[in-house]
Amino acid sequence: MEINVKGKTYRIAWEYLVVPCLILLLIAVLILSNFSSVRSCWISFTDNGTIEETTENTLQSANRQETEITEGEKQQNSSLVENSAEEYQVKESSDKSTRVNINKATLEELIALPYIGEVKAKAIIDYRNTNGPFKSVEELLNVKGIGVKTLEKLRPFVTVLIWLTDFCGNN
Repeated sequence: MEINVKGKTYRIAWEYLVVPCLILLLIAVLILSNFSSVRSCWISFTDNGTIEETTENTLQSANRQETEITEGEKQQNSSLVENSAEEYQVKESSDKSTRVNINKATLEELIALPYIGEVKAKAIIDYRNTNGPFKSVEELLNVKGIGVKTLEKLRPFVTVLIWLTDFCGNN
């Protein structure tokens, strides 16, 4: 295939034009098929032959579905927020007296902490073994995977107790 642009002739194989066009067509069909109102309108148009009534009905049904979903979601989300807030308060009050000393904590004790999984617990232990005992809770920021937000959430549950034996190498 030859294309003339401002007096210059370019030879392009037809595959280089057809394949991108087919890909764009496929993407357009996939995008349009995910919009239920467009799909309903198209199906109604092909069945009934009228477009105005089906478009209005489709928009009304879409608005009704959206309203029903948002009301249901509001109820569900509010109950989830209440439950998680209660669980957090119970956990926080029970853990204040039993904070975990991150200088002596085992892998299991660290995993039991909120916001800490197995990977972060292993990273804390690796950091502790490499750099010695933690001198402050803020030193957790040096551990890979723990940022400022995680540290602030974790702060009520951890403490740093430094023993003389920690520096001497006796556990």
